[in-house]
Amino acid sequence: MASRAPAWYLRPVDWARHARMILGEALRAFARNSDFRQASSLAFYSTLALLPTLLLLTFLVGLGIGSSSEAMRQTSHLVHRVMPRFGEVVLREVRALANYPRTAGILNVLVLAWTLTPLVGSLREVLEGLFKIRRPRPLLAGMLMDLAIGVGFITGLALVCGAGVAAQFLGDHGVRLPVLLGSVLPFGMAVALAWGVLAAFTTGVRPAHLLAGACTTAVLWFLLRPAFILLLTYDEGFGVAFGAFRSIFLVVIWLYYSLAMLLLGAEVAAALHRGETLLIRRLLDGRGRLPPRSRERLVLEVPAGWVFCREGETGGDMYFLLEGAVSVVKAGREVARLEQGAFFGEMAFLLGQARTATVQAQAPCRCVLVHRKNFEALLREFPDLVQAMLVEMARRLRDHTERSLEAKEAEPGPGGPDRPSG
Repeated sequence: MASRAPAWYLRPVDWARHARMILGEALRAFARNSDFRQASSLAFYSTLALLPTLLLLTFLVGLGIGSSSEAMRQTSHLVHRVMPRFGEVVLREVRALANYPRTAGILNVLVLAWTLTPLVGSLREVLEGLFKIRRPRPLLAGMLMDLAIGVGFITGLALVCGAGVAAQFLGDHGVRLPVLLGSVLPFGMAVALAWGVLAAFTTGVRPAHLLAGACTTAVLWFLLRPAFILLLTYDEGFGVAFGAFRSIFLVVIWLYYSLAMLLLGAEVAAALHRGETLLIRRLLDGRGRLPPRSRERLVLEVPAGWVFCREGETGGDMYFLLEGAVSVVKAGREVARLEQGAFFGEMAFLLGQARTATVQAQAPCRCVLVHRKNFEALLREFPDLVQAMLVEMARRLRDHTERSLEAKEAEPGPGGPDRPSG
């Protein structure tokens, strides 16, 4: 007899299946939510906010290190690392504006910071939509929060530039940093930046899920840069139809794809956040290949004769029937027989009352077990499921009403049955 594989051997396979499922769900959600279209809108706002962001970044770094020229150099270094081969057109404008005598005035800095709010507000709406978060705010409070998030984002970039200054200072004084750190540090900063953006606009999402989405975004960003450089090297005429605006066109395209990668990472985090909800939906859609642990937790397999619930008892679960058939018995009489695709136990589940009937398996059954927490998530994430349940409940109510009327018509009158005279 073959021995069962140990748990430490099964776990990597389970993780791999779960990761593949999450990535597949994220890609489907990316297409379903038209995230490329969302990225195009965000790219427009990002283009408008690009110069103000870099100006504020230069001012902030200059205040921190006490040198405007070094601040400009660190900003240039950051832009060249982020925007391959075409960041110079942006930097020329930043240098010209930074050298303008009144640019650093307090009022002008506030105006520059305020120009970030359309981008931050649009990004907040998109991410809250992906995570199904509903947080109504007053207009002014929402704009002030967007302003605070924008300033926090620039502060994070300033810290990145400050880390570059510190690394250069250590190098000038003979301190050699590990070679691996030069490769790992930019990736870690990209992960931290993406995580900060996702965390700023989401509530109730586990940090580990946001970290997975941030890592996905960072990996895609690091793959996108060499791919874009290769494209420009292979096709030097890319965007040439825009003439003098070619560099600006390339900046917009780069922002567009970068934001699309951010949204894909957000979809990964959202898919992880949905958790059991996605697993249940996969089961209801007939895609039953789940990781073993998830299947054991969500799927109930019972033999014929198994009693799911008894009339009058309390119960907090409902069931979706994947395979088999069940009998619904009320007051000792069978009132319904349900087969694959039906659900039962919803009355006590929704109303919090005692079971109104006894449900027994008439054949071996496989059911999806739904409790209060994942049901609320199902209602929020998949409203079409609510519609299907309402239609089924209305059909059952209609059938029950028709049977009641038929039974009432069949009852004898008050005088009893007619008897022949004589």
